[in-house]
Amino acid sequence: MEQVKILNASLDNIYSHQLLENLRHGGSVFTLNVDHLMKLQKDWEFYRAYTSATYRVCDSQILKYASTLLGQPIREKISGSDLLPSYIRHYQNDPSVTLFLLGAGSGVAEITRHRVNEMTGRMMVVDVYSPSYSFENNPGECQEIIERINRSRATTLAIGLGAPKQEIWIYKNRHRLTGIKVFLAIGAALDFEAGTQQRSPRWMSESGLEWLHRLMSEPKRLWKRYLWESLPLFWLLPLQMLQLYRPPERLGLAAKTAIASQNCDRLLYRAGLLSPQQLAIAQQLQADYPHLKCGEIIGIKGWLSKQTVDFFAHRLPQLASDMRQRPLGEYLRQAGLLNEGQIRHLLEEHKHYRIGFGELAIRKGWVSRTTVDFFLRYVAPECETLPYAAFSTPPLLSA
Repeated sequence: MEQVKILNASLDNIYSHQLLENLRHGGSVFTLNVDHLMKLQKDWEFYRAYTSATYRVCDSQILKYASTLLGQPIREKISGSDLLPSYIRHYQNDPSVTLFLLGAGSGVAEITRHRVNEMTGRMMVVDVYSPSYSFENNPGECQEIIERINRSRATTLAIGLGAPKQEIWIYKNRHRLTGIKVFLAIGAALDFEAGTQQRSPRWMSESGLEWLHRLMSEPKRLWKRYLWESLPLFWLLPLQMLQLYRPPERLGLAAKTAIASQNCDRLLYRAGLLSPQQLAIAQQLQADYPHLKCGEIIGIKGWLSKQTVDFFAHRLPQLASDMRQRPLGEYLRQAGLLNEGQIRHLLEEHKHYRIGFGELAIRKGWVSRTTVDFFLRYVAPECETLPYAAFSTPPLLSA
């Protein structure tokens, strides 16, 4: 898929009809606007969450104009507010697609639920929940939400909490949502669908003035976002045009440091590839022979292949800081834990059974559950709940 790079964010250059059809196989969608892009320059947690998205699309006419100036014109603006109704229309006659709506004020999501179900003529929205303002800091409420979503048996989660809250919540919790295949971060779409907020006229949206309409609607809340925090874009873009822009080093360093700060043997232990006894022996030998590296000790002992050790020692920190994450199968292949033949076999089986890629690999005895959980939760949490449908096409296995 063609990528468009604007500052430190890469966007998928895709038409909305292609995106909607691709979501038949699962995935998460984040919609990038100017506000998001500015937050990505300084917010490590938000940046990390963005790396987990299967699809990142343009939600700003201004960024669409910017892509043209950069010589990589984006084909179509796909906003979160348009994505939700488009997704509903696309799958309204597919009974296997059901939605859980999370977000908006009290009663708003329920209005949207009623309208959607009336329009589609079926129980397409199976449940809704309007969380408290700071629910993400309340483990009890988060657990209640997760259990409610799982009980609903919904296959799609549309979450409208605003950025970066909605993206970070998806990133942190998606592996716990067992039935969700599709995650849509949709901002104010629930309010628009319920009619509690009015969208800007189409001519304002298409001319890049939707921000002005929203500012006039909520000046006290939005003036800082639009009149102050977004201004750096207009000098960062010329820097990119002149090839002088450099992504904030602290973001990439944070990702690398999170892994690199741990010794190779500790990472291998956390991934279930070294036993507690082997870890203790390796650490003792390192203390006795400081000139020996972790990988050398493990190689001498013959516990793991050189490919696996080199992956955890050198390649993993780099992968952890990439803007685009890889599928689980790619991590396991690069680590020497699965070969191409095994991956193809798992992909074929996945087509016939509603069992995740990682779960299939575990049942085959090719990798342990601890190893799969390590990759899903440590560097690739986006892979667990597709359910592994991102592995259904071989091109996604390429680095």
